Amino acid sequence: MPLSPYTNKPVDVSVEPDTKTLRDKSVVITGGASGFGESHARAFAVAGNAQFVQTDVNSWEEQVHMFKEAVASSPAKSIDIVVINAGVAGPDEIFALEDPASEPTKPTLSMLKLNLVAAIYTFKLAQHYVRLNQEVPGRDRCIIIKGSVAAHLDQPGSFLYQTSKYGLRGLMTCARRTSWQEGIRVNSIGPWYTKTSLMKPHIVDILISKGIEFADIADCTKAVLRVACDPTINGRYLTILPRSMTPDGYRDTQLDDFEDEPWKSMQKAMSEASIRAQPGR
Repeated sequence: MPLSPYTNKPVDVSVEPDTKTLRDKSVVITGGASGFGESHARAFAVAGNAQFVQTDVNSWEEQVHMFKEAVASSPAKSIDIVVINAGVAGPDEIFALEDPASEPTKPTLSMLKLNLVAAIYTFKLAQHYVRLNQEVPGRDRCIIIKGSVAAHLDQPGSFLYQTSKYGLRGLMTCARRTSWQEGIRVNSIGPWYTKTSLMKPHIVDILISKGIEFADIADCTKAVLRVACDPTINGRYLTILPRSMTPDGYRDTQLDDFEDEPWKSMQKAMSEASIRAQPGR
């Protein structure tokens, strides 16, 4: 369905996802074998069939193969929704200080490559393949980027993780003012600390000792479905929080728009001055 230019319109999170709208749509989820991705994949599978394609998302060629397989197995030979979910957390190479009298070790940047570079690969391919869909009722061109609360709040010691999540936030805020011209809507989902199968028990214990209350993985999946099921949602960042903080388990973050001066006027000027913006549809 054709989109209009981005406007600041927060999502009503009290509305339940209407999963009937997913019928006959095809969905690609990266990192769907465990953690958040497994929860999302199971929820989407309830509305249709599922196919597993083993993929190293760090590989452009393997991602291309994954998308081609998804198109080939889709009833409409197209893709409606892409959830860019694959990512990792863990020890940070930059945080690990070395003896200043020794030679420094070159970091591998594997976390940054998986969380950000591989996600950009997925985004590029998603933009390419969702455009196989005609812009008609019943079809969609939707990209959902899995971010983190770390894209908004300072997280000491997590140089690569936080940088990657800030990068994904930048990807979404650029895309929401760009991709609509091709009928593509782009949104982000950013969880707070959440227990998943990938979080080691001793990490859970440490976080609990620090007074951390966990968000629910089911609420993250609900937020993903809310975006996927509503073709009017574009350019929003939804944050997954503990139920004690928000009764619905997630909320519209509302930290990506500038309503005060001089930032509001500067944003308007930058949007109008962009040399890469198309003049119209």
